Amino acid sequence: MPRSSAGALIDDAGDRAGGSSRARSRLLAPAAIAGVWTVLALLAASQAGLARAYDGERVEWSRLVVVTLADWYTCAVFTPVFLWLVRRWPLQRRALGLTLARYAGVTAAMVVLKFALYVPIRHALAPSPDLSLGRVLVGSFFGEFLFFAAVIGIACALEAYRSLVARELRDSQLEARLSLAQLEALRRQIHPHFLFNTLHGISTLMHRDVALADEMLSRLADLLRATLDREGVQEVPLGEELALLERYLGLMQVRFGDRLGVSVDVAPDLREALVPHLLLQPLVENAIQHGIARRAGAGRVSVTARRGPEGLAITVSDDGPGLAPATGEARREGIGLTNTRLRLRELYGDAGSLAIGGGRGPGTEVTVVLPCRMAPAARAEAV
Repeated sequence: MPRSSAGALIDDAGDRAGGSSRARSRLLAPAAIAGVWTVLALLAASQAGLARAYDGERVEWSRLVVVTLADWYTCAVFTPVFLWLVRRWPLQRRALGLTLARYAGVTAAMVVLKFALYVPIRHALAPSPDLSLGRVLVGSFFGEFLFFAAVIGIACALEAYRSLVARELRDSQLEARLSLAQLEALRRQIHPHFLFNTLHGISTLMHRDVALADEMLSRLADLLRATLDREGVQEVPLGEELALLERYLGLMQVRFGDRLGVSVDVAPDLREALVPHLLLQPLVENAIQHGIARRAGAGRVSVTARRGPEGLAITVSDDGPGLAPATGEARREGIGLTNTRLRLRELYGDAGSLAIGGGRGPGTEVTVVLPCRMAPAARAEAV
């Protein structure tokens, strides 16, 4: 089965969005991490400086800021390890004790490495004879261990959020693909239903007029060719849908001759409005089958389109016998109307509807309401 163009469009858009998102993440993530650590360092330096000033001590702000930045930046270099750790062993109820033990072991090693980096840097920036790796580890190991544990906790929360967003994205993509698959299945149901009805008419005509039956076969081939040219497309401009309907009506007028009258009333500016592909054909087929085929005399089918407050309203009506008082609607709503109703629901949700009822006079009227959206070319011309 060929994949629908709408599905391909979603895949392509998803690939482009995913690629650009990953590229932005690669650029922004290191800058964001550096920015967070820098802000924390400056806040810590400000707090230490203000505390010393409050005690009456002289504060060398430049020296204090540089030393504090060195302290915090030697923590920042382990950020990739924090992220790797929570992704490699995510916090889960299963094996929670083992995961926490791994976190503790890696955290202890990072604390030692952090001070192994910091002490020589501190000596280079501000020499202190009392500063040694052993002395720093004895005095600050547990405090730094708790700080690293807090950072790992934040990393766990961020990873949980990232996983949630990724899962929601996958769910929405799966839902979109399921909806497209359902739409494609509904759209494909139209072909065998319409083809069966038309071939049945040709078979009946073969016994009365072989030439007309041959003309119907030729027109049917043209119609199927035009239909298959838009295979996989869910929405087309209304003008294109009307052109396809004209081919179908030409086929029906060969069958019914003067018994079938047709009128189409659509404003030119609405011909670029997007509608479901093969929307009109089953509605008109239903009107012909119930309004024209079952009567001896001539009948008329009308197609109108109007823009209203609720959106685009398309009406297909006939002047046939109309609905039976009690069960007519349920009896008349066959494959064509049911299929159309389901497609509208899949494409537009609550914004799409189909109503069937009696017309202004005798006959039946089917009205489809859907959002009035113009084709991209029409929007570009309007701009």
